[in-house]
Amino acid sequence: MSQVARRPRSDRTQVDALLDAAGLAFERFGVAQATMVDVATIAGCSRATLYRQFPNRESLRMAFVHRATLRIAVEIAPHHVPGDPASMVDLIQRGIRAVRSDPLLAVWFEPQNMSVPMALSQGSELLREMSTALAQEYADDPDALADAELRGAWILRCIVSLLAMPGESEEAERVSLTTFLVPLLLPGSADHSARTGSRP
Repeated sequence: MSQVARRPRSDRTQVDALLDAAGLAFERFGVAQATMVDVATIAGCSRATLYRQFPNRESLRMAFVHRATLRIAVEIAPHHVPGDPASMVDLIQRGIRAVRSDPLLAVWFEPQNMSVPMALSQGSELLREMSTALAQEYADDPDALADAELRGAWILRCIVSLLAMPGESEEAERVSLTTFLVPLLLPGSADHSARTGSRP
């Protein structure tokens, strides 16, 4: 991400155009099946141009996911109240809703494509850092702080699982998050306020 941020404006514009083309290729051919040739064709550029920015499909996919993640984070972050369990559940549900409502992102979680986001979610430093930071908000004792990375990894797994296997309704998903995720972040807590807390 930082490498992209330091690129000249014209370079960043080209990267954005290539990522836009990648999104269309992922939707049209499938995330696992779309090739670098497909992306270059949709972008109207040479393969050399594409490879100059992204050396392989994995780096292209990762860049696409990171850009989408940051855009969603910017959109939903202003609604978040740090340290409030209900707000944390709201935040996760807003993020999930943003993915589901965008065809270019929702396609990632169709059964034939699931192996790709599962692998990327495990290998992405950005996603790991963001989920760990969320877990740290609720680390009110040394043990919880020490386990923040593990708790963050579980948050990420929960999000990916809900995207891959949606619940019966958003309310059902909220109950699951409140029942199983909130106690993980607040060990020993009997506070179920998130169940009836603010709604997105």
